[in-house]
Amino acid sequence: MICKLYRLPGWRKSCLGAMTNMYDQAANLRRIVQQTQPTAVSGKRETRQARVIAVTSGKGGVGKTNLTVNLALALSELGQKVVVIDADLGMANVDVLLGTTPKYTLVQLLDADVPIQEILLEGPGGIRFLPGASGLYRLANLEAGRCQYLLEQVALLDEWADYILLDTGAGIGQTVLQFVLAADEIVLVTTPEPTALTDAYGMLKTYLAHQGSARIHVIINRALDEAEGFSVLRKFSLACERFLTIRLEHLGIVCDDRQVLQAVRQQVPFFLAYPNGVATQNLRHIAAQLQQEKVMLSQKGARGFFRKFLDMMMWR
Repeated sequence: MICKLYRLPGWRKSCLGAMTNMYDQAANLRRIVQQTQPTAVSGKRETRQARVIAVTSGKGGVGKTNLTVNLALALSELGQKVVVIDADLGMANVDVLLGTTPKYTLVQLLDADVPIQEILLEGPGGIRFLPGASGLYRLANLEAGRCQYLLEQVALLDEWADYILLDTGAGIGQTVLQFVLAADEIVLVTTPEPTALTDAYGMLKTYLAHQGSARIHVIINRALDEAEGFSVLRKFSLACERFLTIRLEHLGIVCDDRQVLQAVRQQVPFFLAYPNGVATQNLRHIAAQLQQEKVMLSQKGARGFFRKFLDMMMWR
């Protein structure tokens, strides 16, 4: 057999070299993420790990962000330290509900040496807030040194928080799905409307198709009353168990409350504006139930979450 050796034209050499460098960089970043051990910046092994919970929905307009903020306040009232991360890259508005204007966002961890302490904001009721931004798409192209720095910074969240609540975007976009797949637990928010339930079902179906295996809690928001809320919750759970073979955790319901809308207009969380309101009482019950649940043994805290999320971003 005679083998001929051809000389590649210059432009083909350049393209081949660029592609090789791209794959080498991606492989190097994945290796850094996978080999980074879950240790604190000081080098000592961490003993404290926050519960990382992704709050998501099948569609927009179901009150997901509002519930995330007020659930954080309900957990704080129980003595828990809570950090809310605005992971809605398209319509980030946690800061609007809190009536704050952030100076920095998570993007500053990618561009400059701004420590996470300066990005993390003190919110009302003892909670903390980490603003997000659309620039997080660039996580897929992080340099090795910046990737290591990011992991070291987010590891500090485990020292500050018992709970980390991720307010994801609505729908089943790729980035939303990656946030949900990387979390230890999921809170799925929906309403009794057929369209909201259909989209929530679609979200679960897509999640399971990507081998998602986290504990999934469900909250029915804006129910006319408790009877309707629990009826919808039961029927939705039975449908998921029958057709998706998945068991959902019933976290609770939040009844429709005019005071919620009034609080949004005032840019004050309804949990603080109306401490005796119906929705506030519902969330107190939900927070208490969430706190009583046994923590998953596979939980890996903030650092583990971001390691998994970065790994998925690099494979995009």
